[in-house]
Formats: sequence, structure tokens, C-alpha cells
Amino acid sequence: MTSPHRLAMIPRDGLFCKDGRGWFTSALGRGHGLDWPFPSTLLGALRTAYGRVIEAKRDRPLSADEWLEHTGGIGLGATLALRRPLGRDFSRADRLWPVPADALFVEGEEQVLRLEPQPVTVPTLSRDDDRARERLWRPTVETCFKPRTPPRWWGDADFSAWLVGNRVVDVANGGQGAVRMQSRLQAHVGIVADTQTAGEGILFTHDVFETLGADRCEWGIGCEVELPAGGATPLPPVTLGADRRPAQLEELAPEVFEASAVVMDAFRAPGGSRGLRLVAVTPIVWERGWLPDRLASEDGNYRGRLEPIGVEVELRAAFVPRPQSVSGWDMARKRPKPVTRLVPPGAVYFFERADGNTFTADDAEKLWLSAIGCRVGEGFGRVVPGVWRGEEDARR
Repeated sequence: MTSPHRLAMIPRDGLFCKDGRGWFTSALGRGHGLDWPFPSTLLGALRTAYGRVIEAKRDRPLSADEWLEHTGGIGLGATLALRRPLGRDFSRADRLWPVPADALFVEGEEQVLRLEPQPVTVPTLSRDDDRARERLWRPTVETCFKPRTPPRWWGDADFSAWLVGNRVVDVANGGQGAVRMQSRLQAHVGIVADTQTAGEGILFTHDVFETLGADRCEWGIGCEVELPAGGATPLPPVTLGADRRPAQLEELAPEVFEASAVVMDAFRAPGGSRGLRLVAVTPIVWERGWLPDRLASEDGNYRGRLEPIGVEVELRAAFVPRPQSVSGWDMARKRPKPVTRLVPPGAVYFFERADGNTFTADDAEKLWLSAIGCRVGEGFGRVVPGVWRGEEDARR
């Protein structure tokens, strides 16, 4: 038996997180860290904190088997990036979201351009003869200006506006929604005891992402956690990431994870939404790389059942950035975990119902922060829905 908890993990000394694949620096001794931890890193931090509470009560370390027994049932659900002014509780307005891959930032354009998929007329030069992949819709870009690197995060208002098809002002042209985390370089120096000189192998620098800004706002990580019922709670401060940097835990109100009212109202409009724009907000693990599970090529289209709404859908388009890779260290078995390739946050999938019906507010409610794909108990595979009008949107 487990009980649900909603917690905010608030880093007290910045973030230095890695992907767990081993770590190497450049010839200059410079290493790079992730700008946001993987869900598996958060789950590992929570399991470690839970195990430490049990060890403190028993006044002895747990064995590897005992660690698995006591912490194996802990599960991680949805996770959110949060940012608030100091001294205030977190609310829905403090949520941050990965900028979707269908948002195009262009120099000289006041608005963020929307990449709308359209039926294809020209084949690609792919190396296989997958008819269904060849028939996926692709966007056409009509601007002649140079694209810019998009920001990492959008505020809740801009993200919700994007999901319902409204325009969003580029932050470089006066918009308010984009947020960027500041980083700095951390130097590591080690002294060889025998010679009392600097150890060359432990002289390096790496990124640290600051979670407390000069604007007196702090970052947090919202987590839905399943903990053993009647177990060791509350948890002590956790240690997070590669340097085991401390993070404070704080209870969150349930509303922080609730669906956006703007998005729900858009789906409640007469007729619902003809199509579905599904945005990944955490990394997703599919069995076949970028292609959603349960979809198969049928008559030249990817078709299958979309959970959790349980309807037959056809995949019209997929905007998927370069994959991420994650590994890790199995603390109980003392060995590295296998490397997994992930669909990154911000990836966008466009669906239509196979029966021709529209997507309703009830569908959107079920899909909001729902879990799809593999390893969902580790916090992977969380998505949110947006409206899409198919070819009608492409002509706007």
C-alpha cells in the first residue's frame, strides 16, 4: 500500500546533474551538466532520503536487499518546473513548461511562429520504404528570416495560450513568458596527500545552474510521489545530483498539478477539437524510439490506441528533437544501469481520431499530465493536450 504526496524539491545550492553515462571533461578540464534533472534522478534522491530515515531509526546501514525491500515501492508521478518570488507559496501561476518543438523563434518577428503540419506533396530521401512515415505531415516555413535558439522554459500563461492556438509574443520583442536559468562555473581542486601538490586528475570545472536569481525568485521541482503508507515521513532534506547538493522538501497544494483552465475551456467549446496536439513535458521512453507505443503501420498510416483515453487514433505528424540519453548507477546492485534513449521534453505529436469524432474536454482532462510509454513509475512519459484543427490551422 502506498499513499500519494505532492512535494516541492527546492535546491539550496544550485543544480549539478548528469545523465549517468560516465563523465568526462574536455582537454581544458571543462565538464558540462544538465540544465534540469531527469525524473530518475529525482526518484533516486527521494528513495535515498527515505532509506536514510529507516537507517537512522534502526541505527545501522541497510543491506542492498533491504534497500530494495523498503524503497522499491516508491514511485514518482508527474514532475513540474516551478519558480516563485521568495516568501510565497507555489501556485499554478508559478509553473514553467518546456517550450514546444512546434514553436519557431525568428529574428525580426514579433510573434512566435507556429509550425503547422500539412499533408506532404514531396517525398523525403529516407533510407527505408516506410509508407506511414513518408505520409506524416510536415510544416512549411514561409518566413525568410533567420531562426533563433528557443528559450528553455515558458511561463504558464504563454504555454496555455500556445496549447489553445493563440499567438504568443516573442520575449525578445517584449513578451514576458520566457524564463532562463542562470549558470556559473564551479572549480574543483584536489591535493595529493603524499606530495601536497595539486592532483591534475581532479582539477576541473563544470556548470552549476543557479536556482536563486538576482530578481529574488527561486526555482523548485514539483513532484507527485507514492510513498509506502505509514512509512518514514516526513522526509528529511534530500541530496540531489552529482555533488549531492542539498534540497529542501515542502508540501505542495493539489492545485499546482491541476489542468489549465484555459486549455479545458478550449476543449469545451462547441464541437471540441478536431485534432489533438500532445506535448511531452518530461522525457518519454517509447519501445521504438520516436514512435508512440501501440501504434502500427496500417494502410499507410500509423494507427492505434491512445491511452489513457482509450480511443483509436491516427498519427498525422511528429515534431521530435534530438533524443536524450540517460543511464545511472544502481546503488543496490553496485553496477551501472543500461543506457536508454528518450524523446525529449517539448516533443509534439499531432493526432486525429480514427472514427472522425472530435476530442472533448473529458479527453483533455484524462490526458493532462497523464503517463504514457515505458518507465512511467519513474516519472517519465508525462504529456499535456492542446487543441489542433488539422488542415484548418495550416491555412490560418
